[in-house]
Amino acid sequence: MEQLIKLGCRLWKNPEPGFFENKTHLILSRVFESAGFKIHPFSDIPGFTATVDGKKHGKSIALVADMDALPLPGQRGFSHSCGHHMQMTALYGAAALLKERGEELLPEISFMAIPGEEFVDLNHRETLRISGRISKLSGKQELIARGLFKDFKVVVATHAAGLDNLKSVSSVLTMNGFELMNFTFKGTAAHAGAHPHLGINAQNAASLFLQSCAFLREGFQEDKHIRIHPVVKLKENQPVNIIPDFARVETYVRAVDVETIEKVAGRLSEAAEGCARALGAEVTVERSNGYAPFKADLKLHEQAGKSAAKLGLEFVEEDFSAASTDMGDVSRIKPSVIIGFPGSNGLFHNPDFRIIDEEAAYVLPAEFLFSYIKDLDF
Repeated sequence: MEQLIKLGCRLWKNPEPGFFENKTHLILSRVFESAGFKIHPFSDIPGFTATVDGKKHGKSIALVADMDALPLPGQRGFSHSCGHHMQMTALYGAAALLKERGEELLPEISFMAIPGEEFVDLNHRETLRISGRISKLSGKQELIARGLFKDFKVVVATHAAGLDNLKSVSSVLTMNGFELMNFTFKGTAAHAGAHPHLGINAQNAASLFLQSCAFLREGFQEDKHIRIHPVVKLKENQPVNIIPDFARVETYVRAVDVETIEKVAGRLSEAAEGCARALGAEVTVERSNGYAPFKADLKLHEQAGKSAAKLGLEFVEEDFSAASTDMGDVSRIKPSVIIGFPGSNGLFHNPDFRIIDEEAAYVLPAEFLFSYIKDLDF
């Protein structure tokens, strides 16, 4: 127990951005190696697969954990404000318990520490893609493209969950997918005091587009769980006395199915073009694939409930989450499940995210995963 808490705290203090989790890789790989596991690093990126017998292929179960942290808005640095340090601790904790109590199962399991789950900091990721180090912008998408998931029968993931009961676990049945959209508005710079009439204000066009986004929301079907959350960005150090000739609006378009995402993306593109024309600006629209909607395997989901009951834990069945994950892409090709664990204050993607109970956050997940994997029929 003490070792897991120490590991969780150490990972918490060393947050790093996606695809650049180099210190995180060293911390986690060394504890796996010290426990007798063979490490298979991923080529050109942080992360690894750990196995007890040194074999990379022919395993039945992939137990996966994310490694990356989120940027702190307005500050330098990063924070594990989505609890990925908890996932990594659970990954190692389950491996250590299986090594100690259930070694006969270990040849069937790969323990995978995976970079880049958060779909942020995309400029840096584009540099990696241009250089040929990656072909996809998220960790699991990259590993799918490399064929590293093809041999598994099932994939088990974990996540921090906003659970009030510290003796509980959860499993989510479905989650939103999303597409990333960038709307670049171009105008004409001019002196904002002397000659504003000679300019075309790109920021105003972008602001008008934000209003259209707000008005479009009332036309979204509630059962499709559509989410848009646009952010406006100007040129760095945009002066107040110059009419902005550039403004970019970036947003995800989230929904429960690909068809709805496509429909909403089309409506936003039409709205952006209308707003630009209204003020004499120009707009270009860029669309990038995000994550597929997640769908849990019912058998794996139901087993989570049975394992919780066996351990005397409350099981929280979550029908839907509007959040997104690249486990959605995995769930399209392999039976998958995401087990949620307590121990945090639930303030995800917030600088104030904190662990409130170390045993619930770091020890309970390892104990549960050990029992859960032992009970799986694969």
